[in-house]
Amino acid sequence: MSQPESLRISDIMTTNVITARPDETIVDVARKMAENRIGCVVVVDEKGTIIGIVTEGDIVRRVVARGLDPSETIVETVMTRNPVTIFEDATLAAAAELMRQKGIGHLPVVNERGKLVGIITRSDIVRIAPSLIEVIYFRGSGGEGERVE
Repeated sequence: MSQPESLRISDIMTTNVITARPDETIVDVARKMAENRIGCVVVVDEKGTIIGIVTEGDIVRRVVARGLDPSETIVETVMTRNPVTIFEDATLAAAAELMRQKGIGHLPVVNERGKLVGIITRSDIVRIAPSLIEVIYFRGSGGEGERVE
């Protein structure tokens, strides 16, 4: 049996990704997160192409802390554009390292054509491969907008 760190993202990713459109309101997105017990939604255009991501932290920092009305604020104005993604055949260890380097906790997963096929989170990795906790949490840094193969 292989080590958990060498498992492929496709082996453990969530395939039922909750998405939002850029013209939805933050209230709509927050409801989706609450109903599905998730910490982010992936923002897609009409073709299903990933254009952004909205996390609970984005809502706190970019909406609530600024005093914006979540029922009037649209996703496009607060989403992180061009989010970091990872290919479905990458390893858990590669995902953990990417999350550490970029200071992120959610990675949309794409296929070879760049289409959204899943999502993986820090929690998913820690649950399956606890040996990667140090990689994810204790060697911090930050950034955005790249994809790893």
